[in-house]
Amino acid sequence: MLKKGLFATLIALLGVFLFVAYTGLAAQEKTGGKEVTITGHVVDPACYISMGLKGEQHKQCAVLCAKAGQAFGILDEKAGILYQVLEGSPGADPNKLLWDHAESKVTVKGIVFNKNGMHAIVPTEVKPAGS
Repeated sequence: MLKKGLFATLIALLGVFLFVAYTGLAAQEKTGGKEVTITGHVVDPACYISMGLKGEQHKQCAVLCAKAGQAFGILDEKAGILYQVLEGSPGADPNKLLWDHAESKVTVKGIVFNKNGMHAIVPTEVKPAGS
């Protein structure tokens, strides 16, 4: 009897896993998520948008804001796009790959989403630009 219950539980968990995986892929397709590589500047989006602040002189403030919960942004100055950094898992740190690159130029691989004029990226790989 115990084996039947364990088997049923495993089948149910497998079903939940497959459903979550499928809905995640479907959501990515519906919102236009696609894997890209961009080069840009890691910024504190609040200070950049409201006051135009960025660069080495703003690094300490950007890190403090990020530690307080602000997700970094990636500013692609050539394209004129500020990407909001997102995380693919609820509750995970969106800045986890960017902490060592605050206010620096980087090359980022990730999944980009565009919706209602907003641009966002879920980074999968980050390295200093030009390396």
